[in-house]
Amino acid sequence: MIAYLSVVLLGFVAVLLFKARGIFGVLLSRGKMQAGDYNGALRRLRWASLGIPNAATLHGEGLILTLAGRAAEAEPRFRQALGMLPSDSRYPRERLHSSLGCVLMDLGRHDEAEQCFHNAIELGDVTGISQDGLAELRIARGVEAEQALAYSRQAIEHAERRPDGCVPGAFYMHRAWALALLGRSEEARQSLAEGLRLPERTVFASASLHWRAGMALLAMGQTEEARRHFRIGRDADPRGAFGQRCAEQLERMV
Repeated sequence: MIAYLSVVLLGFVAVLLFKARGIFGVLLSRGKMQAGDYNGALRRLRWASLGIPNAATLHGEGLILTLAGRAAEAEPRFRQALGMLPSDSRYPRERLHSSLGCVLMDLGRHDEAEQCFHNAIELGDVTGISQDGLAELRIARGVEAEQALAYSRQAIEHAERRPDGCVPGAFYMHRAWALALLGRSEEARQSLAEGLRLPERTVFASASLHWRAGMALLAMGQTEEARRHFRIGRDADPRGAFGQRCAEQLERMV
């Protein structure tokens, strides 16, 4: 009887572990991802998925590919993850929509990206990420700087309501960039300082922060200062999307 119960218990544990493989995969891959080893992070996540990815592992793969600058590969992962979620799933599908919006923005498909961010907001995204995405979209187009500024402020307000009250530095950078485009350099400087006040804990966040700081400074005509930030971003995450963007900006400025 004891042997039988042990087998049943092991089977039950195995089922739980299989169902939780997405969570384990994300946890296993996090260290590699934070260090900028995106191929290593993908290998760990795929190993944990046991060859049968679920929504969480597909979402994780998509995020890693996005950070590695492989947006075209990330898009189908997010779409597949959305497609496999049942209507009653408690998985935060708003995060998938906002992740997909970021990828579509990287691919230059701005109208589709905008719809994804609005979908995320309608589904209850209160992180500020979707509003920040809508701000970045307008900055990328080089139009509607006033609206970009309004969205960036909304993003910061949402983030301030989080339990930890932590606002991602990128939110401040987008506000600074929008202010710079509006010719409000002094306010832009203040927002840059706020964004750079706290050190980022991951290489991709650091590279992202310095790329955006550099772009805001270019909008203010501060070329040398922008170049310094691009160098920092390039060196922080040379294999990542934003490290590569920093390197490309430096090449254009030669």
